[in-house]
Amino acid sequence: MDQEEFDAIKEQLKSGNNEYLKVLFEQYGAYCISNVQRKFNCDLEDAEDIFIDAILSFRDKCLRDKISYLTNARNYLYSTCLNMKRQKNYSIKRKKEKEHEVALYLYDENDDLLEFKEKLITLSMRSFNQLGESCQQILRYFYVYKHSMSEIAEKMQLANANTAKVTKARCYKKWLEIVKEGSE
Repeated sequence: MDQEEFDAIKEQLKSGNNEYLKVLFEQYGAYCISNVQRKFNCDLEDAEDIFIDAILSFRDKCLRDKISYLTNARNYLYSTCLNMKRQKNYSIKRKKEKEHEVALYLYDENDDLLEFKEKLITLSMRSFNQLGESCQQILRYFYVYKHSMSEIAEKMQLANANTAKVTKARCYKKWLEIVKEGSE
């Protein structure tokens, strides 16, 4: 792909013509999806979601002029898929580690499992109620109602999804600290 061709594609995307995204999906979808599946041992649906996210990321970056030159669309999309999948796996791993850390911190080997779960629920709820109203609300929106960060930002009148993400992370960290203090 030469610069003139890439500039023409960017102009089409900016004018609202998303036909090139279909072309990208048809030309490079099988390659990227199968390689993401193979590399990360994930299912077809997960790999397809990652590839679609990569295409949408490409479109968004073109619309915001974040990409000025592109020689190989297939390699660009594939590397974007790999980075997105790594980031997703890292986020899942971090979340599991945090949950496991709290559970280990609170678990006493002499407790039976049912008693432990009851203590954990009681402590979690008591700690949750010590948070401010906005922290409680953002955590409810995310963990209970499964809202996206964009939806949370809109409902809580925050500047954008990144602000919601940072606020949620701070509230979650504060909640964990209260839980740890309450278990001592």
